[in-house]
Amino acid sequence: MNLPLDLTPGGMDVFVPYSWLHALALGVCALLIAAPALLGRALPRHAETLLRRMLAALAVCYWLAYNIWWNWHGLDLRTGLPLHICDVNGLMAPLALLTGWRWARATLYFWTSALTLQAFVQPALTAGPASLVFWAFWTAHTIIAACAVYDLAVLGFRPGWNDLGYALIVSAVYVALIAPVNLWLGSDYGFIGNPAADVKIPPFVGALGPWPQRAIILVALAAIGFSVVLLPWLAVAPRSTLGRPGMRGGWKPRGR
Repeated sequence: MNLPLDLTPGGMDVFVPYSWLHALALGVCALLIAAPALLGRALPRHAETLLRRMLAALAVCYWLAYNIWWNWHGLDLRTGLPLHICDVNGLMAPLALLTGWRWARATLYFWTSALTLQAFVQPALTAGPASLVFWAFWTAHTIIAACAVYDLAVLGFRPGWNDLGYALIVSAVYVALIAPVNLWLGSDYGFIGNPAADVKIPPFVGALGPWPQRAIILVALAAIGFSVVLLPWLAVAPRSTLGRPGMRGGWKPRGR
């Protein structure tokens, strides 16, 4: 039997979380996230280096193209600046792959695992495939996740206690910088602001209560989330090797 193009709920114009479209998007994104890592593990060192640089270049080019496109008809300072966590993480990802800086790799892992992952689980998206917004949303988060998985699967990054510290420090700096910006502009970057009534707040954020309560809860939940995504690595690796350069978290790709 042929299924109609306008499958319910939502059809092609509207995205409904936890619908067939959500499941399909997750499946496609998972394949695209895994593909660079699988290819990188199979390549010799020089070819892997080229692939890594290409992935980083893709991330930078997409970040620039997305932000230019989003603000093409004018910049709304309250919503158009690339100041959300995923916007900043979109640059953290290529920085980590290109430099190997430990703090950048740690931030990429914890931000992606605990925060960017929420975009796949609870997407703040209403536009369906008929809109470029739909494709831009999933592409942006897929590229970030692909970089994080690549660092784990190909470059052998293994987070430890020191890395949790790096991520917490970078996150604290982010909050310290973004909070006054939100107060000044009436924006909600990082979802920790108290925006004007016409600036939409995602339902899962609004459910945390009024501001500043929800901002405090979000910051606390982020810290808890960082701890949770560290636990699996503490369980499978000796504590003496976690987070030490040149060991399991070293820069060289595994098996080369």
